[in-house]
Amino acid sequence: MGANIAGIYGAQIFREDDEPLYRRAFSVACAVLALGIALAIFRFLDDFRRRRRDARRAPDVGSESRVDGAQKWQNVDSLSSSSASPPNGEAALTGVGATGKI
Repeated sequence: MGANIAGIYGAQIFREDDEPLYRRAFSVACAVLALGIALAIFRFLDDFRRRRRDARRAPDVGSESRVDGAQKWQNVDSLSSSSASPPNGEAALTGVGATGKI
């Protein structure tokens, strides 16, 4: 696609009156290249800045899930210890399969 677009503007900037060196055409090509590089650098720096800002704003998900998980297990333990045991004296298996594995 870039080659097709280059064919459109190439005929306009590479003129016969600039024929031996094509100073105007190469100046335009260098300006377009410099603009592209500047926009790429701006995009990179903007993405870098946004990622850093988002990382600072985001909570530490790993530590919160560990604390919440520990609290959940404490709640389950407190509920199972306060409930009545089954009539045959075995501990109740809640949330596990028939084999007793999670």
